[in-house]
Amino acid sequence: MSRLAVTRSFLNRHRLFIVVLGVGLTLRVITMLGFPPAIWFGGDSASYLSTALYHAPGTSRLSGYGAVLFVLSPFHSFAAVTAVQHLLGLATGVMIYALLRRYGLPAWGATLAALPVLLDAYQLELEHTILPSAAFGFLVMVAVTLTLWWRDRRPLWATVTAGFVLAVAASLWPVGLPLLIVFLLYLAVRRVGWRALGAATLAGVLPLAGYVLWFHSHYGRFAFTDSDGIYLWSRTMTFANCAVIKPPADELALCPRQPVAQRPAASTFIWEPNSPLNNVPGPKFSAHKNALAKNFALRAIAAQPGGYFSDVAHDALLAFYWNNPDHPSLAMAQRYEFAFATTHWISPGYALGPGRTVASDQLKYGGVSSTRAVEPFAGWLRGYQRFAYLPGALLGVLLLIGLGGIVRSWRGGGFRRLGGWGGPGLFPWVASVTLLLVPVMTADFSERYVLIAMPVICLAAGLAFARRDPGGPAAVATPASPEAVPAAPEAVPTAGPGTPASPAAPAESPAAPATKSAAPGHRPG
Repeated sequence: MSRLAVTRSFLNRHRLFIVVLGVGLTLRVITMLGFPPAIWFGGDSASYLSTALYHAPGTSRLSGYGAVLFVLSPFHSFAAVTAVQHLLGLATGVMIYALLRRYGLPAWGATLAALPVLLDAYQLELEHTILPSAAFGFLVMVAVTLTLWWRDRRPLWATVTAGFVLAVAASLWPVGLPLLIVFLLYLAVRRVGWRALGAATLAGVLPLAGYVLWFHSHYGRFAFTDSDGIYLWSRTMTFANCAVIKPPADELALCPRQPVAQRPAASTFIWEPNSPLNNVPGPKFSAHKNALAKNFALRAIAAQPGGYFSDVAHDALLAFYWNNPDHPSLAMAQRYEFAFATTHWISPGYALGPGRTVASDQLKYGGVSSTRAVEPFAGWLRGYQRFAYLPGALLGVLLLIGLGGIVRSWRGGGFRRLGGWGGPGLFPWVASVTLLLVPVMTADFSERYVLIAMPVICLAAGLAFARRDPGGPAAVATPASPEAVPAAPEAVPTAGPGTPASPAAPAESPAAPATKSAAPGHRPG
């Protein structure tokens, strides 16, 4: 078959997805034209930019994203940053489609699962913001793709790379560390063997150790931040009753003063002018204050577990509201709206250090200090965002579909068949629940955390309709270590979505005949 014929065949098989991908690309071009060069997210963006310019990790949040900005700094352009982030968003959609086609879904079913990532207006806005969300979500999807691409004999390098990628993601956002732990537990459940589990663990430890050493080189202590205890303390502020907790004298200053019914959202307690944190001497984020806040938080949770779990459940359910909730405040919710993209959420003149302001850092990095709204593109996006998003209620339905796929896998072995228990959707589904729950357990709810979880939720829902046993009964009857290293070298899958695996890549069970990656006639997702 000629190269032209192969190309035509590929385009014909994936024409629906290619059209949707083209629409997604067009929307991202309009976003860059409508709000150049990027959307600024207040102090968060300022902190990451400071790391990129002065190479010191922040004390209030993980600063791995600052390293991403540093890598892109030779372009001297925020537009280059957002262009890369938009490409990462498109690549995330491609990975969802490719995986689902590989697991037997028809083109329209796999395309449907990728639609929210490619076309959701809030996803577009988040990719256009100077935040680590797009890069973090991309890295998580890379790890999931490496984990699931091979159905049976996953090569050792893929497992190791997935662990490394999740550790790198953990340097961008703290929830990456629980995800890495979930991944290692998943490998243990899948019985991959000590060699693969140990190699993945080591690959995960190395980036994290490097980050801790970087932090130590600047502040003289081994830590990731000086803020984890403070965020956990803020989580307890919505229910804490010091008459019940009975904290020691040095923690009394951290007690909330308002009645429970009058208290704002959890994270507000950190930033409000009369925050109890201000009663403790020293900077808002310091090792001493962080340790004090963590001790208070642990006492509060131990003394009032009912209040803690009740408030966590309340905030977790915010993800499934039909309309995005105004939480933790209306002003914070507006940061995700194109209608407020040009708002200065932090003053350009805010002093960041001797001779430094927010505006001066912006000018030094990208040559501009504000976001512009360019018509008619900006108006199109404001209108598009009124209806083009995935409501939280439908996201909850997708989460339940993914859970249904896990329950469906119990047939034919149930809990005893650990090697395949949960089906292919197990890891992405548990990862999505982790992404939704850990933030509200350790800090507060934010709309962008839901957007980060959306791709893996969609993937898990699609995998609920994957072929159960791709090789037939023989594939189930023949046990095989997922990490077995074949005698022949592995071939990295370079074919397009839906193309059968290369014979050199052991994607099928050795006891079953090779099967095509995308077989027509199976149930869609």
